[in-house]
Amino acid sequence: EVQQAAIDYGEVQPEKIQRWRQQARWRAFIPSLSIGADTNLTDFRHWDSGASPDMLMRGERDLDWSANMSWELADFVWSTDQTSIDVRSKLMVQLRDDILDQTTRTYFERRRLQVELMTTRPADPKTQIEKELRVQELTALLDGLTGGWFSDELERRQAL
Repeated sequence: EVQQAAIDYGEVQPEKIQRWRQQARWRAFIPSLSIGADTNLTDFRHWDSGASPDMLMRGERDLDWSANMSWELADFVWSTDQTSIDVRSKLMVQLRDDILDQTTRTYFERRRLQVELMTTRPADPKTQIEKELRVQELTALLDGLTGGWFSDELERRQAL
């Protein structure tokens, strides 16, 4: 449970990589869209050819617009995002392994220390306090790895 909470908090679930791959496949169906509009800032002037032919008239501004859609047909076979996903996937697996390793080591160091405190009480009060502080430190580390889930879970279980 602690390991799963650490994976969830670190957002390094294997399903995340699968979602990336699926989204990269669907991306091929979505076109690139570009829309443009442009106006000619110079006003058109022309000689009036109507009732007063000697008059210089101001015309309407020129407005151009365009819209383009394009698909990258190669993405239907192989997405260029795949290489990036593969690199990120490898990094995520390494990060997940590091999180699991740190979580497991911290959890079992805490458990060993708890068992030691329950089975053999140190004669020296200072040693007793140091070991209790170490348990609290390890608990805080597990909270950091799980986003506070560990302490919340301990409190929930004690309340039962």
